[in-house]
Amino acid sequence: MTAIVLFASIHYKGTPGMTPNRDDETFWSIDWPHGALTVRAIGGMLAPLQFTLPDGQRISPLYTAPWAEEQGTQALSGLMRGLRGEWPCAPFGPAQTPDGLPAGWASRDGGSPWDHGHSANHAWTLVDRSDGAITLRIELPESDPLAWMERVIRPNPDAPALDIDLTMHPRRDTVLPFALHPTFAVPSSGMQLLPGEYAAVHTYPMQPEPGVSRLTPDRTAASLEALPCADGRTDFSKLPLDFETEEILQLQDCRSAFVLRYPSGIEVVLDWDRAQLPDAVLWVSQRGRRQAPWNGRNQALGIEPCNSCFDLSRVAQPPGRHPLSHRRGLPLTAGRTFSTRYRISARLA
Repeated sequence: MTAIVLFASIHYKGTPGMTPNRDDETFWSIDWPHGALTVRAIGGMLAPLQFTLPDGQRISPLYTAPWAEEQGTQALSGLMRGLRGEWPCAPFGPAQTPDGLPAGWASRDGGSPWDHGHSANHAWTLVDRSDGAITLRIELPESDPLAWMERVIRPNPDAPALDIDLTMHPRRDTVLPFALHPTFAVPSSGMQLLPGEYAAVHTYPMQPEPGVSRLTPDRTAASLEALPCADGRTDFSKLPLDFETEEILQLQDCRSAFVLRYPSGIEVVLDWDRAQLPDAVLWVSQRGRRQAPWNGRNQALGIEPCNSCFDLSRVAQPPGRHPLSHRRGLPLTAGRTFSTRYRISARLA
């Protein structure tokens, strides 16, 4: 069968060691029999990622921001300048409390001045690179509750699959709002969201993008297929949507891996340790952010395994009656490392 590339991204071809800098950015790459991957030094961000299926089809499921390859973005933060793919967020969420929190929510100090934390905005160091893995590490400033973070990105030599190990070493006791941040491209041909079983889906406490977001804030529903909005219910189980919006949802108590199914018959699977990260925040970006650099052109789906109340726990505490008020973050102990493993893979449906 002729190979098909479904929404492929730019791929920085790797050579042993470091890929040459591009506009002061550094990338490392690995090719293996079932795919190819590239990692950005800033944020330790993974993308592009290409899988080759047994029937010869290829898919590049991870997102790259439409401005990531444009000139004139140096004024943006490290996170935003080359926004792409997958990375860890420690702490998870914005550094500043957003406007419009409902009554009963209390603001908190966000700690780090960086959205999604220092590690998402600064360069990680290459520890080791081989045909079988890339190991990256970042040392964090004294003000950060974490001393260092390390991640190992390891392709499966026998399958279109990728295992990622993340280790964090706290320098002091803390409760850390935390999430992984896999972000997927939304192809024009469409995709079906199959999250498996979960307890409930919660809408954001206010409009993520005022005047644009469609879902009714601060509501609970049983399914992505029937979410409350101003004109009744709407289905978020298939993307892209036929309207512009920006939404943030939280699936509570996920019980299985999250599957994305494409018309080609390919499924992409995100699996993680749900005992550590019990929920998944969904970021549905459908051309709703009109300010630069978004410019009304961004389409993405974030599937973000987390221990947090949405992306807000670092800057706000909900009232006790809120169904996610108990989601405050990972309890970490000084000197005791925390490790987690997760997998992104592709298969034929």
